Amino acid sequence: MTKNKKLLFWLGGTLLFFVLVVVSWMVMETGVEVTSRPNFCISCHAMEPMVKSYHDSVHGGQNERGIRAACTDCHVSHENVFAHFVGKARSGTHDAWVTLTRDESTLDWQAKREEHNSYVYDSGCLTCHQNLEAVAGGETYHRGYFDGSEGLACVDCHAGVGHENLNKYLLETKYRYGFDQ
Repeated sequence: MTKNKKLLFWLGGTLLFFVLVVVSWMVMETGVEVTSRPNFCISCHAMEPMVKSYHDSVHGGQNERGIRAACTDCHVSHENVFAHFVGKARSGTHDAWVTLTRDESTLDWQAKREEHNSYVYDSGCLTCHQNLEAVAGGETYHRGYFDGSEGLACVDCHAGVGHENLNKYLLETKYRYGFDQ
């Protein structure tokens, strides 16, 4: 092989490698984005009430600017990139497994709501509400949160913030699909 052919071979191989990396990254980013949206989450009946109540909420676009949070903005940790992707993969795999292997009528969503601290992350809240401590610093009801003295999570005080009218939609779904039988 001549020197020019070797150079072209290595340049072509390097270019192909970078194209593959960029395309792989784009596919991964698109997959992460698409699977973070409510219309993906509603692909199973069990999540229908959550998505409906999300659309009624401030975080679902019912605010003066129409800004919407993605499901993963609240339901996946934002501590770091690794925790975010591992948490998203773990949560998605778990939800798919439950959907495929369990009877939806056995899911007790009211009991799951009591476990909100295990699937709503303060790091998600504080990613969007970065200036909350500065803005709410003088308010007594946020002081205990920021100084850690009360041991509370955001969702302990703001339980319905992402899912307005959730009880209503849980009951509608329960009766529509005969989950009470």
